[in-house]
Amino acid sequence: MTDKHRRNCTLLALFLLLIEAAVLCLPVFHGYTALQICRQYWQHGQMLSHIVIPLLLLVCPIISICLLFHLKVHSTDKIPEVLSASVSADAPENVSNCGTLLFLTGSLEGKSFPLPAYTNVFLGRSSQYCQIVVNSSDISRRHASVCYHASRHTFVITDYSANGTYTVDGERLIANTSIEVPDGSIFSIGNRKTSFRLSANREDNT
Repeated sequence: MTDKHRRNCTLLALFLLLIEAAVLCLPVFHGYTALQICRQYWQHGQMLSHIVIPLLLLVCPIISICLLFHLKVHSTDKIPEVLSASVSADAPENVSNCGTLLFLTGSLEGKSFPLPAYTNVFLGRSSQYCQIVVNSSDISRRHASVCYHASRHTFVITDYSANGTYTVDGERLIANTSIEVPDGSIFSIGNRKTSFRLSANREDNT
């Protein structure tokens, strides 16, 4: 599910809940709320043909719950199983077909992480969504992803965050848009106090 689809579903669910609140709490049916009308008809055993509209409006919470459940099941925050392998800090940088992400500043300063070739590695605040966890309030749960292209010794980086991912020149990456960058590229994230360098493995050229 795309971010736009998820946002539209969320807005629709909230709109239906607002309608439900209005119907239950406001006397919109000749001075009665939908709940009062339903109770009166139920108590007096009268036909329900004249309260079709109130009954239809009362099912709004069910529709909203279904929409919210749909959003949870199809959340884009879930990481595919192929990416679920953990990434160890301070792993050797000479691993075949691996790039390296080295933190230059921030809470993980000096820590390096291997980037397996052609595999998206996520970094962010949440260990549920990311292989590289950065514990800082300015970092999003799933802040960005990096993929190492071994054949070209380049990296593809994508920003998903609220506070941004920045180049060494201070230019902010466009959210949800992937760009390919060369070996040695440096980026900062969040409030820009955390930065890292992407390094390619070039041992095959030595």
